[in-house]
Order: sequence, then structure tokens, then C-alpha cells
Amino acid sequence: MIVDPSPEIYDIPRAVHFDGEVMRIFQAMGLADAVGRLSAPGKKISFTNGKNWTLFEQDLSVVPRHNGWFNNQFFNQPRLEACLREGVSRYPNVTFRSGWALSSLDQVADKVRVQITYTGTDQTSIETEQTELVSARYVLACDGASSLIRTLLAIPQEDLHCDEPWLVCDLMLDGKEEFNRSGLQICDPARPTTLIPCEGNHIRWEFMLNAENEIEGVEEEAAVRAMMAPHLWRLSPNLTAEDGELVRAKVYKFHALIAETFQQGQVFLLGDAAHQTPPFLGQGLCAGVRDAYNLCWKLAGVIQGNHPASILETYTSERRPHVNEVITTAVAHGAIIQARNPLKATVRDCYLMLGRAFPFLVSFLKFGEGWNLGPGLFGIEGAPSPGGPVGEPLPQGRVQQRQDGQPTNTLWSDELLGTGYTLIGFNVDPASLLAKNRNYDGLSTLHIGPEASLHEIEGELMNWATEHAVGLALVRPDRQVFGICRKGPDLAPQLEQLIDRLYRQLEQHS
Repeated sequence: MIVDPSPEIYDIPRAVHFDGEVMRIFQAMGLADAVGRLSAPGKKISFTNGKNWTLFEQDLSVVPRHNGWFNNQFFNQPRLEACLREGVSRYPNVTFRSGWALSSLDQVADKVRVQITYTGTDQTSIETEQTELVSARYVLACDGASSLIRTLLAIPQEDLHCDEPWLVCDLMLDGKEEFNRSGLQICDPARPTTLIPCEGNHIRWEFMLNAENEIEGVEEEAAVRAMMAPHLWRLSPNLTAEDGELVRAKVYKFHALIAETFQQGQVFLLGDAAHQTPPFLGQGLCAGVRDAYNLCWKLAGVIQGNHPASILETYTSERRPHVNEVITTAVAHGAIIQARNPLKATVRDCYLMLGRAFPFLVSFLKFGEGWNLGPGLFGIEGAPSPGGPVGEPLPQGRVQQRQDGQPTNTLWSDELLGTGYTLIGFNVDPASLLAKNRNYDGLSTLHIGPEASLHEIEGELMNWATEHAVGLALVRPDRQVFGICRKGPDLAPQLEQLIDRLYRQLEQHS
């Protein structure tokens, strides 16, 4: 059962960006084509200062596509929500209760008792209220930054220190005027500003406010257009301050917060209910989608009897460190953009321009690279090492299946992975290395290489295996790499140890 207090889709764009990993998750949901029609890849992002010097820029089209898709895509949230609602309508076991809201919950034994309330008007326009008690095995709290469920559970939040007021605006151009599609971070100490052309004719503007007392009246259309006016030439020399429809102007205080735990009993926090990040990386919606993907394969396994319920305890330990690093990276981006002190801003400008010659200096500016998950199910030894192949998604590429040496059809490599764990061999048949006297129920195998019936078109997977000297990779249902066996003559004993480690991990959570 899905309970959504809003009877209709909120027809104002809020989130505008998702990355390649999230598009890959939409692909797993069977929605890649539908989402592709309502999104568009980003072109370029530039950092400029108040003097209009280009400090640093990144061509987004050349950012590595580890997940197979463009790593920076812009979309219209109302259209995406409509797509998701249509997608979930495929499933007869899902009940969608729009206009209803949770009002209380109570955990008793192995159930969560939830009271939901509906407030509306009847045929005589008289406001009525209905309540209903629902018993659930699990509850997923996706109820936003002011989460009632998080409050009811008294789960505290850690403050990662980013509290700045910004004015967020959305301008819809009429479509007659061509405009520059490059995103801009205007690092002007007088008024830090973000300008992002999104999907279609949608322009997202964000203006940092100077002080709390500036907030009054700043959402008025005349004030907003006055802030936009000095930057319109960056989009097109033909635009005027009267062009386009202003569909939203709202003051937000950007926060960096993370709940101390994402689980209490059989209730889980997801998305903004669990964490809030400033928008400088465009990772707010992405983090929530990753939460759901990480948790739901485990929930499915528990409900179907394939995993013990205690596997759900890995949700916080895997997702919280990942989100914590995302938020701290976004705060670091924000510190660059929001520098108000002229001396600090000058040092910042010089540093970024130096980074154009020496890219390692600005490697902290992430435009597509991922972050490793926390320890969770990945190893009794501890968390995956940063930048290592374990604890991050397996690359995805386009592959051709072959029969009698001839290509038959082309598809994404994910489509050949099993719904459970998959053992992938690179230039070696993994099935030939599995012990004959063991039961590998739920484990599928995949062979990639010149001698296999599968051929990579661009070599994304094989390049990854070569870079990390991987002979075998054990991949989870959510496409995260659980463990690897290095290339060499001892693949069979390495594999035996890897399979034993997986079973020990599952037993540890049983």
C-alpha cells in the first residue's frame, strides 16, 4: 500500500537532476524508455566569478558512463512522478491511496499498526474526515524532510553544518528562443548564483540571500526578475527581463542533516526523511532512489523467504556512510560557490584556475564518480576500501549475444544478470570453477570474453576487470560488487573463500 497525502501530483518542479546510476535503477524498473523521453543530458557546467572569468569548466558529455547512461540528466519532476505512478499501476498487488496521510503508528510484536486519515469534501462540499487502521509487516517512511514518522520514532539527526537561505526559482521560456544549455555556478561574492538549463525550456535559478532580513518580499515576481536580469545574456543576448513564465519562487534554507539511524524495528527512513543535502551536487533525489533500491531487494528476499529478516539491519550500515560522504561533498561544493569574503574568493578563483592545468587539485569536484557503500554485507573484515571495486556498482555496457560466431541481438549487460547473486567470469567460465558437491541455489553465472557467447561492444566491463585485475566478480541483486577474485592460477581456491564469506555474512545476519 502506498499512502500519499497529495490527491494530485504537485505541479511545480523541485528536483531537476539525476545521475547515471539512478537512470540504471529506472532501467531495472522497466522505465528507461519512458524516463528517457522526459529527461535530457546536461551539456557543460562552468564556474565563473563576479568578473565573468571562467574559473573551471567540465564537459558533462565526456564524464565516464560507468552505469551505461549519461551521468548528468535533467528532468521535470511532475512528469517523472506521473511516469512512476503509471509504472506502479502495472502491479495488481499495489494499492495506491492518494489523499490519505499517516497520523500515528505503533510497533507491536512483528507488526506495525498504522492509522491513516483522509480529509476531503463530500458531494455537498462539506469537509469530511475518515480514519482507517492498517496492519503492516514493514513501513517505509518516505515522508520528507519534516517526516512525522521520524518524529514519532524520536530518531535524532546529525547536523553537518550547512544552513544558508537561498531563493529557488523556475522560469519557463516560451520555446521560441534558442539559448545556451550550459549550467553556471556564478561564484560572485556579492550574490552567489546558480543557473541551470534543465529539460525542455525550463531554467532553474538559485540566488544566495545576503541575510535573513532580505527574505521579506524577495519572492515577489518583480524582485525575482530583477535578480535574473544581470544574467539573462548568459542564456541569450535576445532575452529580456519580461520573457518567460515564472512558475515558482520560494526561499529555502539549505540544510545538511542525516538521521542517526535509518531503521527502528520494522520501520525504515528513506529519502529526505533520512537525510537532507544542499543541492550543489544534484544528489537529493538520487540519494532517495538509492535508498529504495538498496532496501527493497532485501525486503523482497525476506518476504519471499530467501533471506533472514536480520539482513535488513544492513540498510543503515550500507546507506548512511554513502549518504554522509555525498552530503559532505555537496557541502564542499557549496563552500566554493558561497565564498563571500573577497580575499577568500580571490584565493578560490586562483585555486580553481590552477586546477585547469593540474586536474588533481580539483578532484573533489565530482561530476559523475560514485561513492562506496558502507560495510553492511560486504565483508567481515570491514567496509569496502574507497575507490576499490568492491562496494560500488558493477559497470554496465552494451553487449551482443552470439550464436555460431554471429551476433544475434544487442542489450544491456544488466539484462543478463540474475535476480539473485551473479558470478561473472572474465575470460574464464565461472560455472567450471564452482565445486561440484555444493548447492548454489539462487546463484547464476555469466561468462564474458572472446571465447564466450557474449561480446562487449565497447568493453566497459572488460576494461574494469583489467584495471582491477579481476578474474571473477560476485555481484549482488542490486548490481553492487560483493567481492572479487584476482586473476591468476589460484582462481578456484579464491572463489571457494569468496563463496564461504558470502555464506558467513548471511549466517551472521541470521
